[in-house]
Amino acid sequence: MSTSIFEEGEYITCPYDSAHKVLSGNFKHHLLRCSQNHPNVKKLQCLFNSAHKIAPNKYYDHLVECPDNPAT
Repeated sequence: MSTSIFEEGEYITCPYDSAHKVLSGNFKHHLLRCSQNHPNVKKLQCLFNSAHKIAPNKYYDHLVECPDNPAT
């Protein structure tokens, strides 16, 4: 039986591969690498937070609801 020890912290799901769960502190570095490894996955960058990568068909909804949008 195999056990995994995870570091404590908040895990975020990668927008390029939902199987990737990344510690929040490593997320920006992971996004850069993962976007290069998945060039066919089209994502748009949020205007309010560069770590937010959104599918084009959900982009407008995200901008309206983004927690980093100063207007919300």
